[in-house]
Amino acid sequence: MEGKAMPDKAPAVDRSKIRRGLLLAVSISAFALVVISLLTMQRETLSALSRISPLYVAAAVFLSLGRWLWSALRMRILVSSTGKRVPFFNLVKTVYGGYFTGIVTPWRAGGVAGETVFLYHYGLGAGEATAVVSFGACISTVLLILFFPLAIWLAEKYVRVTVTVKGFLFSALGIGVIFLALVLLALLRPQATVGKPLARRSPAFLKGRKGYRRFLERLSEETNRFALALRALVNLGWKKILLATLLTLLYWVTGFLAVPVAMLGLGYGSYFWNAIVAQLIVQLLLPFIPTPGSSGIGEVGFLFVYGSILPDMGAAALLTLVWRFIDFYVGLVVGGGAFLIIMRDLDRTPRRAPAGGPSDREGSDEPADALPGAGSAAVVNGSGE
Repeated sequence: MEGKAMPDKAPAVDRSKIRRGLLLAVSISAFALVVISLLTMQRETLSALSRISPLYVAAAVFLSLGRWLWSALRMRILVSSTGKRVPFFNLVKTVYGGYFTGIVTPWRAGGVAGETVFLYHYGLGAGEATAVVSFGACISTVLLILFFPLAIWLAEKYVRVTVTVKGFLFSALGIGVIFLALVLLALLRPQATVGKPLARRSPAFLKGRKGYRRFLERLSEETNRFALALRALVNLGWKKILLATLLTLLYWVTGFLAVPVAMLGLGYGSYFWNAIVAQLIVQLLLPFIPTPGSSGIGEVGFLFVYGSILPDMGAAALLTLVWRFIDFYVGLVVGGGAFLIIMRDLDRTPRRAPAGGPSDREGSDEPADALPGAGSAAVVNGSGE
């Protein structure tokens, strides 16, 4: 059955904010890299850059970008719980587009919001899109909690971890626990709505406004859909949930290997396993950096984390340059390309209900002001993983 066009428009994407975030992220990152290079690198260090193995750099780029395919496969499993079928290529565009919106926004928060908006455009309901993205983050959070003691032990054994870094790591754990608690509340009380409690506590001048009452009704409806979609995700069956968990592990492992593989190309292969532990710390710290793309602070943090395992700061600075090229600049090109394709889709085609789903149930009755994000919860990292 072919999906029918929705009468409501997909939520608008503020492209001017995306452009400003992109310009700010690139400017701060470039400035930080220049300063780091001038302060830490010697002539011998720079000459080592010309001897780097292109094969290892290409492998690192492949690992850094390829990890998102695992995320797209996981998203395909989770979307199946809604009873709708979204073409896999649209899911690939969604995860790479979310990668782009994440690295050009503070705290990488745009990654989660971007994926939700893109899924909404490709046919999921607002609550369903939020539930799919949130449940994926929930799997990552569970893995974080399970492996956290091991991560702390490895960090203390192989990396010089400061009290500040430990504080950020435990903050990540605390946010993860709160997030899981909110998801559990939504699962246990799917009938709970936020509209009536808000209406009771709203000022009198708002209660009388028809638009405000319509907003509260819509908020209640999408919150319920979010909770029901979460329950459908839980009811996927243990095999599919286990597969989604394995794909999440593959995503993280693939990402952790990118920088250590680049180190092999720089001739620091003896620090390979130390680098994996260091990359775990870096990945947990990045979502706490308020600048777009973690620019400026991210480079300095990476420099000091890897400076604790490499023989000198010059080598750590060189690796910082390689890391930003792989993780940030190449990501901007690929993710930006996916984002532009999605923007083209937004301009050319109306929102459609995917074939095989209950499109009639939430099709033409869905009001034009439907916005994804109802029931959205915090995530441990800004990519939604």
